[in-house]
Amino acid sequence: MSMLNDPRPSVDLEPRKYSDRLGVIDADQFQAVADEFGLGRVTNAEPAPGGLFGQVVFLTTTDGQYAMRGNPHGYVQLTKERRVAQIIRERSSLPAPWPYHVSEKTELFGWTYAVMPRLPGRSGSELWNAADDEQRLALARAFGEALGRLHEARSPFFGPYDADLDDFIAMDNFSDWALYRLDVTRTKCRRINALTVEAELFIDSMIDQCAGAFAVPFEPVLVHHDFTLGNVNLAESGRGYAATGVFDLFESYFGDGEEDLIRFLGHVQTDEQRRVFADAYSAHRSLRPGASERLALYALADFLVAWEYGKRNRVWFEDVAFLDAVRPNIANARAIGSIHGR
Repeated sequence: MSMLNDPRPSVDLEPRKYSDRLGVIDADQFQAVADEFGLGRVTNAEPAPGGLFGQVVFLTTTDGQYAMRGNPHGYVQLTKERRVAQIIRERSSLPAPWPYHVSEKTELFGWTYAVMPRLPGRSGSELWNAADDEQRLALARAFGEALGRLHEARSPFFGPYDADLDDFIAMDNFSDWALYRLDVTRTKCRRINALTVEAELFIDSMIDQCAGAFAVPFEPVLVHHDFTLGNVNLAESGRGYAATGVFDLFESYFGDGEEDLIRFLGHVQTDEQRRVFADAYSAHRSLRPGASERLALYALADFLVAWEYGKRNRVWFEDVAFLDAVRPNIANARAIGSIHGR
């Protein structure tokens, strides 16, 4: 048998549990994936650091470096991410993993999987955790610039992904849709008894005060909806940093780009970091009138997602009241909207 056609890995990889979600995978399985997409011979496999679900393994082959995403949250996760990656590639200057190959085979692992080139650079989380104050300002600026580049991906309509069409579809009323999505998460919180009467009244008050700002017209863009430290790679560029790619695209939809400010604003620690991030983004795309109210409501809606997940899985917010936890997020979002909203 020639080395060119030898299906075996060029080094022995012991069977290994890569995550709770992926389980134990052996070398022959990885090589079968590489053979399916013509990626060469597998020489190494390592679990990707970070992430809540442990779906990604980094593969090194004789042809290059790749990321394999497996055991998806329903097959729609992979097809949607493939479509979003294609849109980013075609309509924006920010790199995304492409080509994004999806396999419908389940015989190999018991679940479908996708393989894509591994993006260059280092994780924003890794860089942020190792950075000093000056470097964090540079990173905040780079994240703002990267988000502005992502939002070059525009659409004539707003709306979600439709799995049957493998594309995005139009909704009729943005305010109704935004409030509906908030209410879906609020209902999930109610099901696990995670909202007190005081919290419910606060949410009602926020909606009454701020929902009118959703009526301000906007040009729809691709909203990542989880644009945060761990989902962007960066590299040093001059005296700062530049984004080398965005990934983890499952939450995306076409809508109001201002919503994408929220996740990063929730992770930075100082007013100056927030200002630098918002300044860099606004240089690409100005915030609209009513931004302070919209961002406040987006911050509330986004916090409800984290609150429900943390309470349901008993991993976050064990010793804090809802209002004490959510108010700083809303205040920070309002501040950015007040400075940058016209």
